[in-house]
Amino acid sequence: MIKDVMGELELSLNNEKTKVVDAKKEGFDFLGFTTKLVENPKTCRYFPLIEPSKKSTKHIRAKIKALTTRRNLSLPKEVVINKLNEVVRGWTNYFYYQNCSEEFSSLKNYFEERVRIYLRRKHANKHIGYKAYPYEYLYKIMGLYRIPTTAPWKQTAKAYERR
Repeated sequence: MIKDVMGELELSLNNEKTKVVDAKKEGFDFLGFTTKLVENPKTCRYFPLIEPSKKSTKHIRAKIKALTTRRNLSLPKEVVINKLNEVVRGWTNYFYYQNCSEEFSSLKNYFEERVRIYLRRKHANKHIGYKAYPYEYLYKIMGLYRIPTTAPWKQTAKAYERR
């Protein structure tokens, strides 16, 4: 049936990627998201859990690491921070409206850690990154993009205004 509809639209299915799954037993990846049905322990009803896929998470972490490697130490730190902000802002905006809090929190920690490593290497600073480059320095002085760690539907009006 799907092949017929796709044929009418002059589109084709990739047989290697196309499969039928029971979402209650196993999830599936589509457009960078992993979708699976999960049972709510309070109501015993199933709901779709949609979160960033492992592949897309691995990809953004690889991009962050590539931008903060020793190879980029010769570039001005403002250029590197701006490029990092651009990449991370785009990724987080794409995945922000799904179940993202846990993954975004993990990504935020990784992002800050990689920036601190980059800055320590750039300035030959042997201090621990948190002391030399605290949150205030990263976010207020360097202008690092603040990854939201709370899903938009969980925020109150006041919390949303602070972002």
